[in-house]
Amino acid sequence: MSNVTNAVKQKIISDYIKTPQGRAKLAASMTMPLRTRRDYTSVGRKTFLVEQLPDGALAIYDKDPDVTAYVIGEEGDNILAVAKSRRVHIPLFEIASAPQIPLTEVKARRFDVIERAQDLARAQIQAAEDQRVFAVMDAVAVNGFDSIAGQTNPDTPVIAPLTGAVLADIFSLVERHDLRVARVFLNARDYADLRKFGRDILDIETQAELLDTGLMARLWGAQIIVSRLVPVGTVYVCAEPEMFGRIPVRTELTVLSADDPKARTIGFSIFENLGIGCHNPRGLARAVIQR
Repeated sequence: MSNVTNAVKQKIISDYIKTPQGRAKLAASMTMPLRTRRDYTSVGRKTFLVEQLPDGALAIYDKDPDVTAYVIGEEGDNILAVAKSRRVHIPLFEIASAPQIPLTEVKARRFDVIERAQDLARAQIQAAEDQRVFAVMDAVAVNGFDSIAGQTNPDTPVIAPLTGAVLADIFSLVERHDLRVARVFLNARDYADLRKFGRDILDIETQAELLDTGLMARLWGAQIIVSRLVPVGTVYVCAEPEMFGRIPVRTELTVLSADDPKARTIGFSIFENLGIGCHNPRGLARAVIQR
């Protein structure tokens, strides 16, 4: 049954690729699958609250006047600090990807061209989003929201391994501001320390799940997220997204047909228009671990 379904799918794709109108339909059909894939694996969209902006609305949010907000600039490359203001405007910028597939490879049938284009675009756009989110969090951290009491990174980092006592102290840096820790981001190398937690920290059910699957999804009510984008030796502890920062979206992920006849390629222009900003830096505590 799956072979028949795959054959029918390939036949439809082959027919659509032959004409500009068909390629436009293929581009439109890629939009929702791409959004689903990105949202499932994106780290940044789990950190800040994603909000769809109504037409004509500005990305302006209230902030505590006693703290500095950090936002990505209009070009998407620099980080701006907004200090003396009760409200913060988060500039919008574009993230784009333009996967191109040579016609010779389409004819060779070496891979599903739609799947290939989706994978390339999702990886590029997701990486661009996540890198900017972590850049904002690093800017917050190095400006005073950095580690547990008495330790200023990187001069006196936490000495490995990461223990439950140290992690609890990092949690307290967020919780002392009447915020709840919702996410913990760390690299696979540092996550290995959590796997070594014993029954004095983990309940029996969590230990059983950890032994069964090798994964621990939650600790003390916070979701544990392992990402290769987090540098080894860095742990980010973040408050609930709505209390921490925003990702305002003007144009959601959109796919257009973008062929290049001179290069003999078929392609897709995939882009989104959004902003990234942290309006409450008290919602972050970062620790650097020395191994």
